[in-house]
Amino acid sequence: MLKYKITSFYKFVKIKNLQSLKAELLNFCNKHNIKGTIIIANEGINSTIAGDEILINNFCTFLQKHTFFKDTKFKISFSDIRPFKKMKVKIKKEIVTFNTNELDMSQKGTYLISKEWDQLIAKEDTIVIDTRNYYEYAMGTFKGAINPHIHHFTELADWLKGTLKEEDKKKNIAMFCTGGIRCEKSTAFLKQLGFEKVYHLKDGILKYLEDNKENPNSTWQGECFVFDDRVKYI
Repeated sequence: MLKYKITSFYKFVKIKNLQSLKAELLNFCNKHNIKGTIIIANEGINSTIAGDEILINNFCTFLQKHTFFKDTKFKISFSDIRPFKKMKVKIKKEIVTFNTNELDMSQKGTYLISKEWDQLIAKEDTIVIDTRNYYEYAMGTFKGAINPHIHHFTELADWLKGTLKEEDKKKNIAMFCTGGIRCEKSTAFLKQLGFEKVYHLKDGILKYLEDNKENPNSTWQGECFVFDDRVKYI
């Protein structure tokens, strides 16, 4: 029986009183022996934590009692090893660092579920962009995806501006990442640049792999890197 329940979640939402929220989250997690990292910023929250299944369930209920987190979606997995050794709650400028001017996150790209994603990336006029780092790409990616050869997500904006051309604004742009958060920022960035037909994979690669476990026609090739002691998700 798998011992630890892992939940990953993020939400772009305006947050005030970050110090108070940090103390509240850290206190709850320490009290219930939950380990992992929670990042909070004025633009929202981003986290992966692990612990006893009942206590993780209690944390999710506790978080959703906050009005601005009430519709937060949690991605769940299990592990027989503890994936994190410490509990950290960090206040940062961004919940995923992109280092661009403030983005209007309400103008992000269009979500696609797995079946819609496969249909879109099969079209000739679709540009498929892997928004992850070069080592994540090397472990696995979607058929036909472009590798930006970036070391950090902060390099993606310059790559997009230097690579995509004016005529590409008429094409479909399909972007993906592990869990969805990097795609939300990168598609919002492209929309801000005037690209209109911008799409991203809803809930990321991990959801796609979950949906296509038994699909011999899956467009995913290889493995997916995840940022904890499990190393990868096959």
